[in-house]
Amino acid sequence: METPDLALARQTSLLYQMAQKLIEHDDFSILPQVSQAEQETFADSGIRPLVLVRRKWNTAQVVRLLPADRIGTGQIEQMLVQEALYLRQAKRQNGVRKMYSLTLFIFTHWRSDDNLNAIARTGAYAGMGKTTGAVAVGVDLARGVFGPAPWGPAAEDINLAGLAELVKQYAEAEENAAQGVEEPEQPLRTQDEWMEQMLVLSQAKREEVAETLKPNQKTPAVTTILVLTILVWLFGVQFPETVLGAFLLIPEAVRIGEWWRLLTSVFLHYDLTHIMFNMVTLYFFGRIAERIFGMPRFFVIYVLAGIAGSLLSVAFSPHNSLGASGAVFGLFGALLAFGQFNRKAFAMTIGTSVYALLAINLIFGFIMPNVNNFAHIGGLIGGFLTAMALGVPNTPNTKRWLFALLYAAFAALALWIGLTTPFR
Repeated sequence: METPDLALARQTSLLYQMAQKLIEHDDFSILPQVSQAEQETFADSGIRPLVLVRRKWNTAQVVRLLPADRIGTGQIEQMLVQEALYLRQAKRQNGVRKMYSLTLFIFTHWRSDDNLNAIARTGAYAGMGKTTGAVAVGVDLARGVFGPAPWGPAAEDINLAGLAELVKQYAEAEENAAQGVEEPEQPLRTQDEWMEQMLVLSQAKREEVAETLKPNQKTPAVTTILVLTILVWLFGVQFPETVLGAFLLIPEAVRIGEWWRLLTSVFLHYDLTHIMFNMVTLYFFGRIAERIFGMPRFFVIYVLAGIAGSLLSVAFSPHNSLGASGAVFGLFGALLAFGQFNRKAFAMTIGTSVYALLAINLIFGFIMPNVNNFAHIGGLIGGFLTAMALGVPNTPNTKRWLFALLYAAFAALALWIGLTTPFR
């Protein structure tokens, strides 16, 4: 017969195995401590409650694994209401717009389906708003049964089926032990040993995701473009007529065959504010893009995005133009392409910032006068298509040819419009 200490160790092992599944499969991180209130609530159970958190885009998801033998339905309802209220404050503290909590109430003793359904209804009653919400699942270890799966964003992209399989295996092992069937012995760790292992695993997963951005890699391409652009601007300050006359994007000059202006205008700027804005953006987002795509690909993306922006400007704007903003918008496009190659890393790292700054810059472009939005949009499209065609190093890219063809078609169409239907 199983001793109480052994039973407690097996239950503890299950909770930490569930936490391990959430970390390894769903990229959650375990918190080393829970609130003082929860510590006091579960002090008599002998098993610490576990709390894990994951942030994707502007949303934080919390999963709580709670030993629930000493908790009644009324107390569960109260805990979920308090959790929903806490989330409203916590989302501001954590800098997210949405925050949801999924609590697994884990019972070692038999619970009927009616009990599990009641827990699910209690979670729904606690409130699932547009930006916060707390839901619950009852888990019956005696039968190896998971309660009804919760709805809504609290459980989105969480492998509940994997957790349910662990619960089922636990129940089967318990039944075999009761029947005297020998099971392979599993090493029983203390809760401190389990927590140390989960913290190490959480850190490793965070580093794995962050490593996709190669934060320690140097960015010589960005440095080269920065230096070249600044030198060209300083030369232009001294000899404006010579530089602008030879390299400014003048639609009529392009139409008579001065094709170099499509690229050279990318390195020209009006004034100090203009160049500072573009170079600061290039410095911060260009380094991210170069680390992801590598130096050769980055150069190609920057150049072809700049040309794409110039082509769309010639096609739809009668005005002369200059500036790196088309190429810089191409870097936003490249980062959006990275999101297609690695959705998880993009969502968990730079995704929110990229979308927010892209939206701000597009809105700014349409509000402010004398801003060439055609160059911005053309650069964004050109950068995305080029990055999709080149791909991320060491990442499968089966549709390379399609995006290369789309870039060529986009550039050819913009050029044809610019040559055949020029604005007068």
